[in-house]
Amino acid sequence: MNQSILKKRNILPLLLILLLSFASLFLIFTNNEEQPIQDEATAYQQIFIDQIASEAKLLQKQTHLFASITIAQAILESDWGRSDLAIEANNLFGIKGTYNDESSIMPTDEFIDGERITIDDSFKKYGTIQESMVDHIEFLKGGSYDAIETSKNYKEAAIALQNGGYATDPDYAAKLIELIEEFKLNKYDS
Repeated sequence: MNQSILKKRNILPLLLILLLSFASLFLIFTNNEEQPIQDEATAYQQIFIDQIASEAKLLQKQTHLFASITIAQAILESDWGRSDLAIEANNLFGIKGTYNDESSIMPTDEFIDGERITIDDSFKKYGTIQESMVDHIEFLKGGSYDAIETSKNYKEAAIALQNGGYATDPDYAAKLIELIEEFKLNKYDS
């Protein structure tokens, strides 16, 4: 058999393989460009919201604290359930103290005289996220938070939380409102 025919027959499959490889790479790269990294963040954020929304709605029926506020606080305080405190202690709200004689020592940022400092403090440790959410509502039954129950909307409730001293961050209410509006959390309010 002629050697030039053999060379042509051997090259053709090789060319076909190369062509298919380039086409596959092209498809992989163009598909990745269409799906930004943000999609992953959106997915885990929605999973977290879904995980706590039912409990927040149930607690709203019992206490009149807007579910959107509970969800926004959990997002802000626990970094979408990813903070060390949330992972180690199921504490979504940064509530200090002990729960059933259990606590975790963690660093926390505080604002004192307008200055942000980091200190170690004792935080409540819960068996479940639901225990954290129920205890959060119990915590808010204190006198300095009475204005939350009479709030007509999530904005008033966020301001009442800040005025009641829930957090030392001077922008706490604004951050809650921003989260509620960005993720349309008020759709969970009944």
